[in-house]
Amino acid sequence: MIYLHENKVVHKDIKGANILVDGDGTVKLADFGCSSQFEKTLSNFNTFLANSLQGSIPWMAPEVVKETGYGRRSDIWSFGCTILEMATGKLPWSHYQFDDPVAILMKIALSEEIPLIPDTLSEDLKSFLSLCLQRDPTKRPHAQDLIIHPFLTNN
Repeated sequence: MIYLHENKVVHKDIKGANILVDGDGTVKLADFGCSSQFEKTLSNFNTFLANSLQGSIPWMAPEVVKETGYGRRSDIWSFGCTILEMATGKLPWSHYQFDDPVAILMKIALSEEIPLIPDTLSEDLKSFLSLCLQRDPTKRPHAQDLIIHPFLTNN
């Protein structure tokens, strides 16, 4: 993600299904169908695309669901949801039994909640997820800040 963000690319659909691991353990991010470059998303011509609803609902950041914009820190929210998914084996927001995708959208957009972070996770992981899942995007770290978090450096 650091490489993408340094090269002004926002993925817009980070989730477990878009992470590939080969036999040697090399991890790659796939499916750039929703991705865009910062310059393009910030131009007047593409303002609609920058603010439009793109991605997969359970991993979408609140600002994406509200259609108030998408940026690097929206990818951080989705990354946090993906790490949560990997740690628990469950989709973000799965502690609610939503039958309707619109109900999940409403929860993400209108509540002050974040996906449930189980107490059974390590303190380092809970801290990492709490940083990624800040509802206010300005309070979320950048990818280069996360790389030095104890969850990544101590494991």
